[in-house]
Amino acid sequence: MARLYWLAATVNVWVMVLILAGAFGFQLIADEPPCPLCVVQRIALMMCALGPLYMLRQARDGGLTGRDVAVGSGIAIISALLGAVVSTRQVLLHILPGDQGFGTPFLGLHLYTWCLIVFVSQIAASALMLTGTAWLKEDERVASRLTPVITRVTAAAFVVIVVANLLSVIAEAGLHWDLPSDPVGYLLFKK
Repeated sequence: MARLYWLAATVNVWVMVLILAGAFGFQLIADEPPCPLCVVQRIALMMCALGPLYMLRQARDGGLTGRDVAVGSGIAIISALLGAVVSTRQVLLHILPGDQGFGTPFLGLHLYTWCLIVFVSQIAASALMLTGTAWLKEDERVASRLTPVITRVTAAAFVVIVVANLLSVIAEAGLHWDLPSDPVGYLLFKK
């Protein structure tokens, strides 16, 4: 059962990394820098990945306890709740008839609507992991030869996407403390 938790945590982090990479790619391809609410949603997505990363870190050394799963799932749920609040706020800002929303839709929905779906899904996934801790054996080992390698690769991918988003926000804000509410470009590169 502990290996199943390790696998679920690894997949969870990779899903968050791929979602963040997709949003980042969409930003670059569509040439639409994220608004401040979008940036906060991305931060919440990054925080959601910290819970499963915590579980991976604990499992890297061999064991994964119910406490580790509870802490990791708690971090993910709190982060997803924060993100859901921000996503809901942005959805409600653009809910009036005739409002085109912010940014180009992807598969018929705006990215902030997709974020709301992701946050609700993260809460459900974390709740399922918490529910399953009753069957987690305390003395069951997770470690295999690949566990540390996969954990390092997963953590490295997470760090890369976090740094890429950080650099993007710096480029978008330029030398200012705040992001433009309706960004149209990258202020760092404007004369």
